[in-house]
Amino acid sequence: MRDITTFVCSLDGVSVYPFRNFALFCGLTSVAWGQLTFEFDFADVNTGFNDPTLGAERRASLASGANLLANYFTTAAPRTVKITVNASQSDGSGFLASAGGITYVGAGFQANFPMQVIQSGDHSGQSSHGSMTWDFGYTWDYDNSISSGAYDFQRVAMHELTHVLGFSSYIGSDGAGLFDGNPTTYSYFDQFLTDASGNALVDSSGNYQGGTILSDGVSSDVYFNGANAVAANGGERVHMYSPSSYNGGSSLSHLDTDFYGSVGYIMTHAVSSGASVREFSAIELGILTDLGYTVSAVPEPSTLALWWGGVCLLSTTMRRRAVRADRA
Repeated sequence: MRDITTFVCSLDGVSVYPFRNFALFCGLTSVAWGQLTFEFDFADVNTGFNDPTLGAERRASLASGANLLANYFTTAAPRTVKITVNASQSDGSGFLASAGGITYVGAGFQANFPMQVIQSGDHSGQSSHGSMTWDFGYTWDYDNSISSGAYDFQRVAMHELTHVLGFSSYIGSDGAGLFDGNPTTYSYFDQFLTDASGNALVDSSGNYQGGTILSDGVSSDVYFNGANAVAANGGERVHMYSPSSYNGGSSLSHLDTDFYGSVGYIMTHAVSSGASVREFSAIELGILTDLGYTVSAVPEPSTLALWWGGVCLLSTTMRRRAVRADRA
């Protein structure tokens, strides 16, 4: 069983950096369902998603996974979330994949760019709203027939894109926010996290209240207490992944794999090879509803609009300091 994680700009931990000006050569894939579109910009050159042999299949599989996710969402108007797909890994030694949305640094609970794009249309004009990185050093199956020794690419795509949409904690092992120099920046998701006694880990003023529960070497009971998630869980708070040793990129940003198992859920921190679920549980849909989305428990049958563009040059400039928060 391999970890799939949210990431804060790196595959091996929780580092962060400003989203500075950049330029990259990329291909464009646009995936639309109803009113929600995911647009992908690929940085790979003759490898990964642009591999001469497997590139087209990988791009199509990512589009299919994005389509499965988009089916769940209803928006007030057509929305497009733009994802930068970083240069792929190939060593097969780290996370299967990692992803996250861009957010402004500021005290308190911050809704990231993808959340704002979908829910209000804000930041729609930005060149990128988030990013993801894949490791093709593992054995993947890209279609609907998943062999016992391969990982389900579309299922992992759904998982990573859900992190992009804000299913992610910014709380570090010491309770401070993950962004250097901005320890009181937390995710919108973080306001729903509590300890075993029901106390919020971060109060309404953006102050961490959890003491040493994340770094004391003891497995911690951390819960998500959003009203919709609790209702979907039979009136009980939802167990979140919080192992005895803080696991950067995974802790707090996933359902508790040890409690729920990894079979029936998209958003646990690890997945086994072989066939796996591609449908959200009621609990996961409840969390997305608490994050402000309008989602349907039974997605409509999908249609797919897919196009592949030529080489393009992207550049972006951001006036305010923004950072990308990635999770596996």
